Amino acid sequence: MNDDFPILAAIAATPAHPYRVLDHLNALGIKATRSTLYRRVDVLTAAGLLRANLERGETGHTHRRLELTALGLERVAEDAAAMLREEPLESPFFSLAVACAESAPTDALPSVLRERLATAARRLTGEERSLRAAPGEDYWSRTSRERRIAHLQADVKWLQSVMRERLVAPGRDASMLPRAG
Repeated sequence: MNDDFPILAAIAATPAHPYRVLDHLNALGIKATRSTLYRRVDVLTAAGLLRANLERGETGHTHRRLELTALGLERVAEDAAAMLREEPLESPFFSLAVACAESAPTDALPSVLRERLATAARRLTGEERSLRAAPGEDYWSRTSRERRIAHLQADVKWLQSVMRERLVAPGRDASMLPRAG
């Protein structure tokens, strides 16, 4: 994983001041310090991935509002596609990739989400079959399997909702999206 992905993805989702980016990352559970973030922002700006526009705030202080450049958009699109394919669904990096994928100039989101949904649905079906096939399984094994099933059901439901929210334009028919079983 590219260490700058979280910063670029947060800015792709919502251009903001560095302190807002830091708040966003921390809220997702991505640990970052102010000094590290500001150093990385300076490096990304010098590399041409970010543009910093100076704005005067309500109190009169000058702040940098960060935006991605065309090169930054390209980079975040590549990184987001990789995150969507490789990261666990519960990862904050997966959530960031979903959030910034629609703003990136790529059509990776629909195909990757369908692929991830199909994989989760297959795993769910396999776990449910295994549970039915092993009625005499010991308590701990059965409980563990039931927990995996519950997590997979939640993953399938969440992926379906993301697909509906992000991929179905208002007024379009959502009946073609797969349903949880």
